[in-house]
Amino acid sequence: MCKVYAFILLLAVFVVAESHGYKGKRKGGKGGKGSHHYFNVSENALFTWEQAEGYLECEEFLDVPDFDQATKEKLADNFDERGYFRKQPKPRPLEKCCSDWECAPSLNSTSPGCGFQTRTLYSGNWVTTHLDLTGKDAFSQAIRRIHKYRRGEANSLKEYLGKARPVMRKWYLDANYNITSATMSFYIPSPYQRDPPASLDKDVKVEQWGEVDTYIRAWGGSRDVAGYWPQSGQEFEYLSTALSKVDIKWYPYVRMTGSYVGRKELLLLSKDITVTPITGKNPDHKFENE
Repeated sequence: MCKVYAFILLLAVFVVAESHGYKGKRKGGKGGKGSHHYFNVSENALFTWEQAEGYLECEEFLDVPDFDQATKEKLADNFDERGYFRKQPKPRPLEKCCSDWECAPSLNSTSPGCGFQTRTLYSGNWVTTHLDLTGKDAFSQAIRRIHKYRRGEANSLKEYLGKARPVMRKWYLDANYNITSATMSFYIPSPYQRDPPASLDKDVKVEQWGEVDTYIRAWGGSRDVAGYWPQSGQEFEYLSTALSKVDIKWYPYVRMTGSYVGRKELLLLSKDITVTPITGKNPDHKFENE
């Protein structure tokens, strides 16, 4: 079974590596309304894997498969500078992601070990909704609710707010590390950050997050690949292993995933994020879905 899975995974990587197409990004600065354009996947070739991921990967998480020369040539983009084969596409560097979109304010610092990036996520205002873990379309339902808020259909100003990155998903775990609940959050763009409009949807909350140190692994593949799963995915195991190697403690009952254009991230936290509900601008209203 492991060999079958490995073959399927390698086949998927081959398709991505051979692709010279484009992945979605928006044009027009900081997330202008209705202004889609794209980034070329081949631009990632300009960056080393360490630059793209934001850290030096631990050698014990990597391998050198015994491919024949023809296969090595076809999968050349998936070999890093040290000769290790990568089972996922190279993620887009964070600075490139944030050159096209506004990103939540943060500060990267030098990590004391391999396999993760250390980043301080500064305090800021976010809009959040729950994820229905029992439903088949939990993600799409959550996105629709939040998009109504940012588009002006469900905020008290009735104004389009724009869009910023990342899209954050927070997964809450019990003592046995099973997921019990989850939320999706969007960072409120800077023109509305200081005084965001109130939500007109009772299932969408405006809240302030406190500052927190985060430990991050970058992911260039699809969020549907098993390795990215927040409960049992191998990438979170790698992250916890890398932190343990340098005696870093993390809060064990929350896992987060963040999405940028061309880049996804897995996050563990130094502590649980302090969340303060805020009423928002023009709060004298009734919820439209009451």
